[in-house]
Amino acid sequence: MTPLRLASLALAVPVLALAAACGGGAAKTPTAVPTLTAPQAEQKLKQVVLQASDIGDGFTQSAGRAITNGEAAQARPDTAQALRQYAAWGQILAYNVQYNAPPSPGLVFNANTARVTNTATLFNSSAGAAAALAYARDLPSQTVANFLLNDGAGTKISDTQVVKDLNFPAVGDESFAWRLSGKATFQNGFSVDFVADAVFVRAGRIDGNVVTLALGAAPRRDQLDALVQTFVRRARAAQ
Repeated sequence: MTPLRLASLALAVPVLALAAACGGGAAKTPTAVPTLTAPQAEQKLKQVVLQASDIGDGFTQSAGRAITNGEAAQARPDTAQALRQYAAWGQILAYNVQYNAPPSPGLVFNANTARVTNTATLFNSSAGAAAALAYARDLPSQTVANFLLNDGAGTKISDTQVVKDLNFPAVGDESFAWRLSGKATFQNGFSVDFVADAVFVRAGRIDGNVVTLALGAAPRRDQLDALVQTFVRRARAAQ
């Protein structure tokens, strides 16, 4: 079997910034004045997100960038309402990273993680972070699927399904887990089912998620658990 070109299977970014990229009801938390500038927040979030060394040998970083409130708002049809919502939450900045395993036939059908995505979003207060996380949890399943997965160059994503509220150990101050699955058809005609497990978590005033994706089988739960624990430790240390 020809090694798969994993870069063509795209996970949309930012993942937890579902709350920062989808329309919805008005936020209920009070407006807060930012306590950090965007550059200061970016430096903090870079220290919170997962590093390649956390994931495993051979993983390489394929994405790493900050997402401002303005950029997130532009992705929504109700841009002005989005900006008011982020201000009410006291949302400062999001940062997303993505890592790919080396292309190999061994990635298929054996539960090995092919891709890891991690997003961290910083707020002025834990109340704002809690409101944003609750909003993301209430999003419709199809909206979740559309924002978490998209077609990459030469790859067609189809038959996507979302299962909410997976059985996953509670972490941080609050958390929940979802599973996304579907079919990826690559440019060379090869098709394979994929499964992506996503854990959403709040630690103080930082919201985050960790997503592991495997081809042909569900990703190993022990690796996802370890990565989430690492993220939560760093988020708590960065308060």
